[in-house]
Amino acid sequence: MGKLLWAWTILAGLMLARLGYNELAMPETASPEVTATLLLTGGLLTGLVGATGLCGLLGWVVQAPTLPRGD
Repeated sequence: MGKLLWAWTILAGLMLARLGYNELAMPETASPEVTATLLLTGGLLTGLVGATGLCGLLGWVVQAPTLPRGD
C-alpha cells in the first residue's frame, strides 16, 4: 500500500508541473511567470518527495506510531 501512495504522490507532482508548463503557454493569464513558477516548483518538489518515499527513505511518514499499552 505504501508504494502505491508514493506513486500517486509522484503522479500528482507531475500533474502540477504539467499545469505550470500549460500556464506558460497561455497568453491570456495575468501573471504567467509567477503562477508557472509556483506550479513548476510545487510540482517538482512534490515529485521529489514521492520519489524519495518510493525509495523507502520516508517510510516513517506513512506508518502511524504505535504507543505501548500501559496495562
